[in-house]
Amino acid sequence: MNCPKCEAETLGEFSVHGVAVDRCSSCAGIWFDAHELSQLLAEEARYVTSLRRGHVKDEVEGKRGKCPRDGSELLRVYSSIDRSVILDACPDCRGIWLDGGEFEKLFAVRRS
Repeated sequence: MNCPKCEAETLGEFSVHGVAVDRCSSCAGIWFDAHELSQLLAEEARYVTSLRRGHVKDEVEGKRGKCPRDGSELLRVYSSIDRSVILDACPDCRGIWLDGGEFEKLFAVRRS
């Protein structure tokens, strides 16, 4: 799969507490298939440490991308958890892209 934001060649897949997610090594964005984001936001902090890094890069902030799974145009929507985070969501497969650092913002709000 290609990164929807910086268009890096491939996203690297890795497992987080039994859930396979995909991360861009260039911009640190993360792709979550349907329901994976909510599942991982509910985990204990020690299990999701690898997702809680990175920072938003100016060159990808606000950029519209295509779904790495099916090529659909991603919709930019405000997160219901933290309205300062704009999610990139696929209307077809219901996957979600978070730019680098956005998982940490959502996770921190869930814990407060």
